Amino acid sequence: MAKSAAQPLRFALVGAVATGVHMAVAALLLGIWSWPAYLANLGAFLVAFGVSYLGHRYLTFARTGSPWRFLLVALAGFGLNNLLLTGLLACGLPALYALLAATALVPVFSYLLSSLWVFR
Repeated sequence: MAKSAAQPLRFALVGAVATGVHMAVAALLLGIWSWPAYLANLGAFLVAFGVSYLGHRYLTFARTGSPWRFLLVALAGFGLNNLLLTGLLACGLPALYALLAATALVPVFSYLLSSLWVFR
């Protein structure tokens, strides 16, 4: 499928769903099972990764991208997410708010690498 103006919107939609899944899982792990913030973030990342790859594979880019490249992009995004999380926690932000802010800042990085490298 040719790149269109709608592609970033589809990416944002899939990303919003994956982010919602990430935050819901993190909130459950933090709130119900009292997991530490980093473990809750990892568990949430793993669930959201599957949602994200499938959504981008079938909706955003409508082509088979390299799952390994997507994993590398996702891991880099996860690393950036944790770097931001560390900084926000160090500033005294509560864990759930720090996770929300960190998770909201990574999608631009992910879109650029996904469109230019993973699903090209």
